[in-house]
Amino acid sequence: ITLSAPQHNLDVYAVSICLDITLRLLLNRPMKPFKDSKHTKAGARFYVNQAISDDTAVLDLPKEITKHALSSLRLKDGNLFHIFNGKGGEYLSKLILPPNGNAKAEIIAYERPNTESSLDICLVQSYLSNEKMNFLIQKATELGINEINIFKSERSSFKVDKDQLNKKKVHWNKVAIAACEQSGRTRIPKIETFQSLESLISGPSASEPTEAKLILCPKGSKTIEIITRPPERVVIAVGPEGGFTNQEVASAISCGFSDIRLGPRTLRTETAGISLIAGIQTLWGDF
Repeated sequence: ITLSAPQHNLDVYAVSICLDITLRLLLNRPMKPFKDSKHTKAGARFYVNQAISDDTAVLDLPKEITKHALSSLRLKDGNLFHIFNGKGGEYLSKLILPPNGNAKAEIIAYERPNTESSLDICLVQSYLSNEKMNFLIQKATELGINEINIFKSERSSFKVDKDQLNKKKVHWNKVAIAACEQSGRTRIPKIETFQSLESLISGPSASEPTEAKLILCPKGSKTIEIITRPPERVVIAVGPEGGFTNQEVASAISCGFSDIRLGPRTLRTETAGISLIAGIQTLWGDF
């Protein structure tokens, strides 16, 4: 079997998960043809946190990008690469290395690769260990997620206060940016932190007609098949390693969430979210 996913560059681990979920979902469903066979241009890509207008001809590259481009990627004067600022689209650029001064990017052309999913996916994730959080944010970004909301669950084995969460948020943003650079995405997922699940999900008790809100529970009363028509937005809530408390599940259900299970097996918390994202992208997204 040849797996072709033209809109995302996934690593081997992510590909294996997506293929497994996709095959399970497609057993009883016809495969949809890809609508766009255009691939993102291969090569170096860098995120620049600055405005780029139609009149911008040359940009000074930050020192960290210059170091990575020259030392790690071994780019030379005149080499072509892409830059993007998270606003959508990217810029084909040429590397300029002045004899004395910072490296610059000469903008050649503006491009709009089709790498952003039309399906709006939000992951509501309990705080995990540093290694697992990095893994989860990286893979969720590669799979096309738009928003990641991280909260402290009642059963979380890791205790962090608000200031610590805010500091970690800076690091998680860097992880998401690196995943966007690798996967060809042009928009950075929004990452926010909350002190509890209740403070995060509080709001209207019912979902919008075009929104599906799911909370994952090993003994959930439903499956993903409860979604009978393609949604425009999906919110996925995933608990800690010890699972959600009964009160957290009840609060989520009162806010319009449906408690669902992913098959007969209990998945690790860092596996559950990305597995469901892959399945959702297969059913209603761009896989």
